[in-house]
Amino acid sequence: MSTRFPSGALLGVVIVAAGLLVGCTDPEGASGPAAGSTASATDSVFDIRSVTLDARNPPEPGLLPHLRSLGVTHLTLVSFGWQRAADDPRVRIDTSDGWYSESHRGIRALARRADTLGMEVILKPHLWIGGYDEAQDRSDIGFDTEAEWRRWMADYRAFVLTYARLAAEVDADVLVLGTELTRPARERPSFWRALADTVRTVYDGDLTYAANWHKSYDEIAFWDALDYVGVQAYFPLSNTDNPSLDSLRAGWRRHREALARVHERTDRPVLLTEVGYRSAPSAAAAPWRWPEKDDVPLDPALQARCYRAFFSTVAQAPWLAGAIVWKWHPTAEVEHPTGFTPQDKPAERVIRRWFAGP
Repeated sequence: MSTRFPSGALLGVVIVAAGLLVGCTDPEGASGPAAGSTASATDSVFDIRSVTLDARNPPEPGLLPHLRSLGVTHLTLVSFGWQRAADDPRVRIDTSDGWYSESHRGIRALARRADTLGMEVILKPHLWIGGYDEAQDRSDIGFDTEAEWRRWMADYRAFVLTYARLAAEVDADVLVLGTELTRPARERPSFWRALADTVRTVYDGDLTYAANWHKSYDEIAFWDALDYVGVQAYFPLSNTDNPSLDSLRAGWRRHREALARVHERTDRPVLLTEVGYRSAPSAAAAPWRWPEKDDVPLDPALQARCYRAFFSTVAQAPWLAGAIVWKWHPTAEVEHPTGFTPQDKPAERVIRRWFAGP
């Protein structure tokens, strides 16, 4: 995906240095930022530069140092509570189940390793609905009776407090109170306020909630009880086949404006709790498309362009606290070439260029 600078690149650099926005060239060789943006990889970006680590087994010793060399400042670890169905109010907690990066044992060990490298940790609990291959309809969690709501809220509070105590133990920088729980967030805002207050009695780090991008993050009524507006940033960018970098930037500018309005209304910085693109033709039109095992062509070039569009359009927004790339695996566990991971693909070079600088 990467190309060499054209012969006029030096002139482009001089023009940018003079404060003009024509003729510039970005570090990956594509046309420079769109008008109205001065962002480039030579400039500082947001403070929280994170990837979500998804590890079935203890990762190889060199993985965390490699992430640090990319400019990663925070390691995000996802743990799970288990719910049989969206209308089942019971939430099961089992801290020994799941993959290494989801277990208490793995989280403690990874946090220690991250600390030795000067990296922080973010804990981001999720609810898993049903079986492994079932659609994750956690946004639809909701109940017909008040008794069911009370049961679910009690179970969920216990689940989050389990990880709040773990977050305090490993000195996590940020704890995410929930992920894509659209109905509970919309219909029970007082629950989330009370939950934040309770969590702060056992954990003194920053709090956020990871709201879905679609008709959700701008409807949350309890952002003032948290430290960040958290957004799962799977925004559609373009419906065209093989979209250009300019069209992807245009798509991101629309979403940047909407995020800026939420920041202004809430007076809270924005943390993009997930930003990710598959190496597949749907990356720009439907970044949220999952699972990763469908039979589609490989398109790592489009994945890299989507990341370029994100960084060059949003990276220097003054209200943006950070972004969490979805996601990263130990090398031996990368199974699907069209999946979300950017590792060993052109997108990894884009991330390094913006996270670490030239």
